[in-house]
Amino acid sequence: MLRDATIVDADAVAMLVLHELERRQLRRLRRLSKEQLSQLLFVGYHQPMFRYGYPQARVYQNQGVAVGVAYGYPAAVESTLDNQWTALFERLQVAPPQQVVVTPRARPDEWYLDMLTVRSRYQGKTYQGWWFAEWLMGDAIHQAKLSGANAMGMDVRPGSSLAKLAAQYGFVAVERRKLDRQTYFHLRLNLRGNRW
Repeated sequence: MLRDATIVDADAVAMLVLHELERRQLRRLRRLSKEQLSQLLFVGYHQPMFRYGYPQARVYQNQGVAVGVAYGYPAAVESTLDNQWTALFERLQVAPPQQVVVTPRARPDEWYLDMLTVRSRYQGKTYQGWWFAEWLMGDAIHQAKLSGANAMGMDVRPGSSLAKLAAQYGFVAVERRKLDRQTYFHLRLNLRGNRW
């Protein structure tokens, strides 16, 4: 079942985000221990204007537990979502990395998909013929359309499973970017007239 994330999902979603951030190997977060990052994500999840806070999340629930999450938002709010990082580091009494503020990635006319991840043991499972990641992607496109944005954007690593999934939905690469010294492609999907 797809639904908005709630406070109750904090543990499950924070772990999903933690594993995805570890997979991304972000240099600015390397100074944090896994426990510190986990605690930061758990506390941040409860903040409404945090990049990985519950209001930006949609979850795929299986047997009462969030087993997948998609984070997205309109470009207009992206700059406000990273204002919480410094306060979170101070609250947890953790020395922040050198660069706390994340560079905005969404183009002005986009609804931006920041993260889409599924718990590893559910990645090979389907429901009604769809992979869990497909359910989340279809829902993210629906949320983007509801927002009134002209396009949906996301940044993916070349050859990643998310890049392959996005290609199935008609996303096209429009820009090559360096994010945290890693190569990403910025993908876009025109939402006007798209069947999704």
